Amino acid sequence: MILLYYSNHCMEITRGLGVAEIAWEITKSSEYEERQRKIVVGIGRAATREFNLESSYRLVDRYVASGVADDVLRVRIDTCKTHEDRILELIRVMPYWIRAEEKLESYREGAFYIPENKKKNKETAVTFNKVVRDIISKGQYARKSELISDVQGAMECLGYSDEEIENAYKFLAHVINGMRHEIAAEIALRKTRGVRAVYMASVDDDLSGIDLIVKYGNEYIIGLDIKSTPDSARNANNSDRDKGRHAIWSGFDHRRGDFGFYEDNLMPSNKAVKKARSFYETELEEIVRKEVGRHKKK
Repeated sequence: MILLYYSNHCMEITRGLGVAEIAWEITKSSEYEERQRKIVVGIGRAATREFNLESSYRLVDRYVASGVADDVLRVRIDTCKTHEDRILELIRVMPYWIRAEEKLESYREGAFYIPENKKKNKETAVTFNKVVRDIISKGQYARKSELISDVQGAMECLGYSDEEIENAYKFLAHVINGMRHEIAAEIALRKTRGVRAVYMASVDDDLSGIDLIVKYGNEYIIGLDIKSTPDSARNANNSDRDKGRHAIWSGFDHRRGDFGFYEDNLMPSNKAVKKARSFYETELEEIVRKEVGRHKKK
């Protein structure tokens, strides 16, 4: 059991728990109950005949849990993130993420949007994605199905609707697949000849289409947009995109067992990483050749 202190109180969270279990522990804390009581009283005062109290109370649970997680994280003294910190970060951003993903999906389907609102929703989605990436890279879950199931369990505990939980499966499957390809690419690149350093992109870089920043040789800094298939990389490079950012296939294919026999592992096999190293040697040299040629034309 660890004690997480904030606002002159302490909250107990058992070490090593998953998303659903920590969500449940939050809902049983005195901090959660006090926050919930204050909000519910406010809802009761504002209620009218047209006001749906039941749905409002269900919405309260997720934001109360998000607030408790935020309070805990704000006063953490230790600068090294723990297993529990990463789970709390996920719970903190989760209600805003599911809303952002639903909005972004509606935009893709043709709904009207204000550019600034779309940007804010993308920022929220990217923030959530980076938390998921951190959880995967630190080995807190071994399988894609396990992580999705646990997040859905947390959502059920926190009063999300059946439709939202169903949507979360779709969104999470896409996010997790993208993050595991990105992590696999980073692992392979760090072992590729000529690569001096690999950095994870910031939120701003990510929004502009960069996942990883690679220092190659003594003079080249290359921004890479990691794609899970060769076709998606090719399509991205054929689209209107800024020079200096290069879409590239991760070099990993879940269909050939690079993420386990059942395509469910979150981390790539050693054999797949070794194979991808030679792929990146060729690809990086080609990117450099094109960049040199482009500068000569100028």
